[in-house]
Amino acid sequence: MTYKSEQKDNIIRGMVFAAAAFFLLAVMGACAKLLFTNHNVFEITFYRNFLALLPMLAYIAMRRKYTLLVAQNKKMLTFRVLVGVGGLFTTFAALDHLPISDATVLFMTSNLIIPVLAFFFLKEHVGPYRWAAIAIGFCGVVLVAGPTGQMSFFGVFLALGAACFHASIQTLLRKLKNENAFTVTFYFILGGTLVPALAMPWYASLPDTHNSLLFVALAISGGLAQYCLTSAFKYAPATVLAPFNYTGLLWATGLDILIWSYVPGWPVFVGAAIIIGAKLYILHRERVRRNQCPRVDQDIS
Repeated sequence: MTYKSEQKDNIIRGMVFAAAAFFLLAVMGACAKLLFTNHNVFEITFYRNFLALLPMLAYIAMRRKYTLLVAQNKKMLTFRVLVGVGGLFTTFAALDHLPISDATVLFMTSNLIIPVLAFFFLKEHVGPYRWAAIAIGFCGVVLVAGPTGQMSFFGVFLALGAACFHASIQTLLRKLKNENAFTVTFYFILGGTLVPALAMPWYASLPDTHNSLLFVALAISGGLAQYCLTSAFKYAPATVLAPFNYTGLLWATGLDILIWSYVPGWPVFVGAAIIIGAKLYILHRERVRRNQCPRVDQDIS
């Protein structure tokens, strides 16, 4: 099978999709947290994907768009599905133990983890300045998680695990830029339906009317968020889209205040500022490195 030509970037379109994606992810997180009162992570993960899968299957059948089921890079797409399902489980589990604004700050460390993953798995060179910025960024994590002693240690562990999955997903989505965004989203949602379905005979419970509506909102916001996120990385590089990740904190804080009357303490905002500042500096050093003459071997960044 021949591959399609390289997808050309459209930075503005990518930025619009990214902004929409992180708003929808905040809404999805709020719906999940509300559902944890009566339901568990297996149910929430299953219904979030199953209810989003049904209209996608209907669209394919009604429009006879069966070519959307054909993937170009099957191995990479399979890996993305597995990583995505792991990320979904840990994200929802973290939201069960933490306020969504606190969890969102910890999720933002994915931007610090990306160069670490590139160093260990892609053998990319990371210079001392970037290592220092990563270390400072994780000092912000300690500030968010540590001062009051009131934050759940297990929740922090889950949130950082989710951040690792998020970092991997962002890298994989850029690798899948030549795939159709619908195809990538479809297989992720299919995998996210089948995996938790294995546990449903033991954990499933019938939702009431209120929770049923929350499940529908969860599925719609989550499904649209995945489509927008996939489209964003299809049209723009991760370095351009990374700052939009931080808008999620604004939405999460607003939802925490609106729904739970929870106002994050100063350590959350100071820690977030440190994490964001560290990432922006990493982006700056990456630009400096790319602008260096190719013949210069040493990495000054």
